Amino acid sequence: MNIAIVDDDARDIEQLSTILKSYAAYHHSEIEIEQFQDPADFLESYAAFRYSTIFLDIYMKHENGVEIARQIREKDPDALIVFQTTSTDHMPSAFSLHAFDYVIKPAEQDRIYRLMDDITRQVTQAGKSFEFMDKKLECRLLFSEIIGIRSNGHYLHITDKDMTEHVSRMTFADAEEQLGGDTRFLLINRGTLVNMDYVTEFGNGVCIVNDNMYLPYNVKKRKELEQTYRNYMFSKIRNNTRE
Repeated sequence: MNIAIVDDDARDIEQLSTILKSYAAYHHSEIEIEQFQDPADFLESYAAFRYSTIFLDIYMKHENGVEIARQIREKDPDALIVFQTTSTDHMPSAFSLHAFDYVIKPAEQDRIYRLMDDITRQVTQAGKSFEFMDKKLECRLLFSEIIGIRSNGHYLHITDKDMTEHVSRMTFADAEEQLGGDTRFLLINRGTLVNMDYVTEFGNGVCIVNDNMYLPYNVKKRKELEQTYRNYMFSKIRNNTRE
């Protein structure tokens, strides 16, 4: 696992690096860590998929970590970004960028260990793929690439993150079986699943996905759906509230 730490405080970098190395030793796993005190150096060398996880400080002398994250998202919409900060003021902005987590400094070993457990599970899940036939062609999409799945008669309409729609003759039950209860996918209506990583909001009877896809949801279950979505998005920071 390749990890980048972007922080202008050398002490904070070393503290986090020490915890990450300790985690790797405890779990007999390999972790490569690259340290950047200058965000400009990081952005200059950054390439999509280069790092499994990016630990990014929000409050730096000459740069705002949220703005750095926006530039990362332009190159890699799926990068796992963990914000580090001394304040929760930027938490709404952080999660609008689909940050994986939000860690309050100073980093504590138990907190980082739990976070790394979550990251390890996420990286494993990211490799899962959904297989189907489209126009007699065998297709495969990573779970992380699927925005939504809708049933229409005997066919499924599968939309990927590039907003390409694939049509496959498959039952909705077969699709659910393939997804295997993956917690990213929320049943918002009969025959309609959405990947919560791409949900923007619920409103006016539709679930807005990826900012420009509008899917009707079961309005009778609006509160339940919204609560499930909030729980999903903020489950990654609940460990903070327990500390």
